[in-house]
Amino acid sequence: MTVAELLITPTLKNLKLISGFYGVHREISTVTVIDTPDGFQWLTGNEVVITTTYALEKTEEAFCNFITSIIVKGASALIVKTDRYLKVIPENAKKLCDEKNFPLIYCPESYAFADIINPTLSSIISKQEAQLRKANNIHKSFLELAINDCRIQEILQTLSTLIKVPTAYVDTVFHKVYFSDTSNENTILLNTMSYKQILTYFKEHYKYIEVANKKQFFGFIIILDSNISEPTTDLEPNPDFDSHVYHTALEYASIVIILRMQILVSNHMIEEKYRSSFVGDLVLNNVKTLTEIETRAHLYGWDFSAGGFIVIIDINNFKKYYLKELSSKEGRQLQNYVNYIFDTSIQYMHATFPSAHYYSQSDYISFLIGEKLSSVVQEKLKNVFHQIQHALEVTVPFTVSMGVGTYIENIIDIHHSYEQARQVIQAVYQTHQFNRITFYDQIGLYKLLFSVAYNKEAIEFCDKYIQPLREYDIQHHANLIETIQAIVNCGWNLKAASDALYLHYNSVKYRFQKICEILDIDLRNPEKHTEVELALKLFFLQKESRY
Repeated sequence: MTVAELLITPTLKNLKLISGFYGVHREISTVTVIDTPDGFQWLTGNEVVITTTYALEKTEEAFCNFITSIIVKGASALIVKTDRYLKVIPENAKKLCDEKNFPLIYCPESYAFADIINPTLSSIISKQEAQLRKANNIHKSFLELAINDCRIQEILQTLSTLIKVPTAYVDTVFHKVYFSDTSNENTILLNTMSYKQILTYFKEHYKYIEVANKKQFFGFIIILDSNISEPTTDLEPNPDFDSHVYHTALEYASIVIILRMQILVSNHMIEEKYRSSFVGDLVLNNVKTLTEIETRAHLYGWDFSAGGFIVIIDINNFKKYYLKELSSKEGRQLQNYVNYIFDTSIQYMHATFPSAHYYSQSDYISFLIGEKLSSVVQEKLKNVFHQIQHALEVTVPFTVSMGVGTYIENIIDIHHSYEQARQVIQAVYQTHQFNRITFYDQIGLYKLLFSVAYNKEAIEFCDKYIQPLREYDIQHHANLIETIQAIVNCGWNLKAASDALYLHYNSVKYRFQKICEILDIDLRNPEKHTEVELALKLFFLQKESRY
């Protein structure tokens, strides 16, 4: 109970609050009598202390020190029996209680200790019993909702019935908003707003609680009544507000919503896994008949009758981080970056191409877009790529590249567009033209090289120039291939290559001479440049499968 409720107990009507009026809503857990100077040491908090002041020194300072001591120990109020040992309450004591918002209560000498203790404890026990009954009813109501896997709107309706206030739930996982009462004026107002507008508006106008467990944040429960408030400083309790029911119901509603959200998230992840697996089968050519494609597409409500093309968003130079020895914390952070990049890519791609379907790998994500690759669509792709760039640049330490395959009319052949998009990304790594969007028709010479890269003649041509250097690098822990690649990238300018490699010019010059010696050719002769450049291009195209 509270001090205010104690003061309106019928059998204690002669108690009088003389100071500390703004502390009447302090909670009371028990009543105790202190008539020794050091009795305050055994207080544990929330007690109403009764004293006759018998054992206190008959000075204002001693009485004020006693009040300070019990305030520090967390007492809820002090009842003083006057007229016997303490005739008048000192003004300094009243002033102290006002400053500390600590109720100081006058008790007539005619009251025995039991006259105060018994009705107070009886009232506390009675109130606790009532609260337990209410808590049990709340528990049963929400347990039934949890067991029966009820919808979030039903959870809100139960909550609103208990706290007598309309409520809403903002789902920040799937970006949805639920209401307990669709006819409420606040609901009607919020229904006119977008999800983002609601997210901003409700924080400014309503009370809310966060819905989250230790690992994941799910959203907010909103109290759709800006007038609801905790009890004020009036002596009379607010009859329309039951703090215990209010907080208990909100706590249980939050728990049941968390359970419901976990099921929704789990189901969504399973569904996304199957959807992604289907897209993966398409782009990797694991589906052999059009009938199977049509059957599986029908299950998800997808339409591939217009054909489509593949877009790959690659995290630039991401794989090199896996070559490092990472701590568990660094590994989790790296995975968080990947998740953020993928989620951001999905968000913006779906905003521009709502029917796009995706398939993710460790360092890239592929999108199947079921429409023709017209000039208008190309402009859309450029715009969405710039949006993704902008969203990532201040959040993650990686850039991304977008590779776009050509349009395929028959969906059963969509793997060709996927291979083209993969070739675009490979070309990006060859030319070091990262952080941009590239279409298959823009990769020039690489289109020809991809078509012949694994021919016998191409492999032999590559090995003629590269294999001797590769064997030397392995045997001597050297970097001749990296060096010749840098020299080629710098237009055969050794000085520029030394700057690119952060090496002294003489070191690059020595390596260049070593390369000429191993290959038994004079690379100062421009006629040999084309052959070496071509061999390097073939080497990097063949690298993943051959080395």
